[in-house]
Amino acid sequence: MKRRWRLMGMIIGMAVLSGCSMYSHTNVKGDTAEPAASKATFTIHHPRGRSEETLVILALSGGGSRAAYWSGNVMLALDEVFADQGWNLLHEVDAISSVSGGSLPAAYYAITGDSEEEARKLPSKRVWNRETVRRLMRRNYRIRWVGSWFLPVNIARFWFTAYDRSDIMAQTFADNLYDQPMLGWDLRFSDINPHRPNLILNATDGTADHFGRPFTFTVEQFKALHSDLGDYEIARAVMASAAFPGAFNYMTLKDYKENNHYFHVFDGGNYDNLGLLSAMVVLENNRRRFDRFVVILVDSYVPGGGVDHEKYDGRGILDFGVDLNFLDSFDSLLAVNRARILDIFSNYLDQTFGDKSLFYHIVFDDIGDDGLRRQLQAIKTDFKIRPGHAEAIDRATQLLIVQDNDCLKQIQVMLTGGRNPDGPLCRWRSPPPTRTSHNE
Repeated sequence: MKRRWRLMGMIIGMAVLSGCSMYSHTNVKGDTAEPAASKATFTIHHPRGRSEETLVILALSGGGSRAAYWSGNVMLALDEVFADQGWNLLHEVDAISSVSGGSLPAAYYAITGDSEEEARKLPSKRVWNRETVRRLMRRNYRIRWVGSWFLPVNIARFWFTAYDRSDIMAQTFADNLYDQPMLGWDLRFSDINPHRPNLILNATDGTADHFGRPFTFTVEQFKALHSDLGDYEIARAVMASAAFPGAFNYMTLKDYKENNHYFHVFDGGNYDNLGLLSAMVVLENNRRRFDRFVVILVDSYVPGGGVDHEKYDGRGILDFGVDLNFLDSFDSLLAVNRARILDIFSNYLDQTFGDKSLFYHIVFDDIGDDGLRRQLQAIKTDFKIRPGHAEAIDRATQLLIVQDNDCLKQIQVMLTGGRNPDGPLCRWRSPPPTRTSHNE
């Protein structure tokens, strides 16, 4: 027992002696490694899939584990929906732009292989398949995060260094998703599978002199910092994209271009919770190279809660201490910004590419089953998801990502050289359940 306390004292002492600046940032100085880290860029160097003339972008919205599980499920379905016709729609994707919870499956796809044989050749040794993806995306990361707080090394680092709540969650993500399982080595951007789509993880800049601007974990952004993206941990970038204000701290990066200058970044949803503005940059950077343009948005948006209209007193128990209506204010601002960005993006596609573009917006509102839709819209934003809610998302995916989906069929037309005469925006609603399906 004495030995244990002595060891604890040594850990704390070493942390104190190392200074409070320890763990303030982990990005290193240098040029971004090429070509290993070149997948995290706005420029498409190597088109994927059967159609090299069609640029396909997948945007994954924020929304905690709801977004992670929903996005992962849709990606798995795109893998399989037209398999009997020889098509793999996920393999046609050239770039993924993700925010917050959507960044979990986006980054996981980037470091994995499609088979055990392919995975063995990759640094991650991890495989992308239905069982693994569903298990990892529905895992309770909140309880794992809380448990990590009580590790002796984290207690010392939290109180005596710059190590904070976001660092602990980043390590939680690394230990579960973004490390080499056998060795426990945290994966870097240089470990991305070179045959995967470009990966753009989106965050918001919280630094005083450029507050509220976008921050992307890309070659372009890190070159501006004179920092090496290839050496940066993927889990920390995912955490920065998902660092919801109040629950998590800023993720800090050193700006090596200037002395004593740091960037403090947080949840990408504050700037754009859909990932569409970065998708616009990809479209602009590559418009001369491609002839047709397809964007698929997996949107996990649910309406804000608000106060029940039948209540005479809008307060809850906790509101007698601190009124939680500030969360409603935050939700309303996100909803307004979401509508604005959707309008900007749709108009941009229409005016820039016309019938050479298609924008398929997948959202819970597209579910024709009223009961299932209400169940989906009741899923809270958190880094955990209940089994019943995960099953509801499974069912929603089965209803929407089907061969009868007119938007998916039109994407096939675009991939084979056709045009989209009905305007860029495409929505498809699943049929309402029949009496027979209810009885089943």
